[in-house]
Amino acid sequence: MPKTLIFTKLDGEADRILDALAARTGLAARDGDDRRIFDFEGAPGDVDALGELEAIDPSWREHVRLENNPERPD
Repeated sequence: MPKTLIFTKLDGEADRILDALAARTGLAARDGDDRRIFDFEGAPGDVDALGELEAIDPSWREHVRLENNPERPD
């Protein structure tokens, strides 16, 4: 897992989903106009961010795009 997760916001639901991810995981985040970066440095224990996204909204991929997905082949 990378030390950061970088998300691009695709629609108006993105902030709701990413806000919930921050609240559920305790991860620090930096927000820009169309992106949010979550930092695992200093994370409170083992965090399954992708599992949390599924629990928040199973259709999260329609609203945010994970730019540095470790499971995506290059």
